[in-house]
Amino acid sequence: MWNRLFDMENPLMRSLSAVCDLLVLNLLTLVCCLPIITAGAAVTALCDLSLRMVRGEEAHIVKPYFRSLRANLKKGTLLGLLLLFAAAVFYVDDRLAAAAFPPLRLAVAAAALLVAALSLYAFPLLARYENTLPKTLQNAAALAVAFFPRTLGMLVFTVGLWLACLTFYQTALPVLLLFGLSLPAYVNALLLDAVFRRIDHEETEDDSQ
Repeated sequence: MWNRLFDMENPLMRSLSAVCDLLVLNLLTLVCCLPIITAGAAVTALCDLSLRMVRGEEAHIVKPYFRSLRANLKKGTLLGLLLLFAAAVFYVDDRLAAAAFPPLRLAVAAAALLVAALSLYAFPLLARYENTLPKTLQNAAALAVAFFPRTLGMLVFTVGLWLACLTFYQTALPVLLLFGLSLPAYVNALLLDAVFRRIDHEETEDDSQ
């Protein structure tokens, strides 16, 4: 009985192992985001490892994470800085709209959600495929539209989790610190897995022709 209970193939043990991996992945990402300038590369590595976990491609976390971080340092950093700049612009626009004409805040929020949707695809694409940054952003926009139900699901879960944690921050702070980044990335990877498998299949067919 005890052997079966602690067998790593046991569903309970696999679930506990996944929770521990998400915890480690979250802490690694938080630490690597602290310099701010490396946040984009850290999130790219997070998305890479999350998809590998979903596909069962990686048995370890720490070494593969830093390997992915190094591989995506330049492009990931540029993408992160670009999105940080966009966030700063949206914040300023929101403050100006609040002072001048509050209904405009809805337009600012809509634009911010569009950029957020773009980023949900851009970081995983950057981690998974070799492309220029403009091409990655172009592909991210195309996929966000083509797979809108999945895009909506990722947005609702990611934004909803963060809003809930920020609203109830006194009780939800541990959730943010332990799983605030890795849990959304993992759920998004579950939704993106079929999309990327379709892309991989199409690329394989193109190569065989």
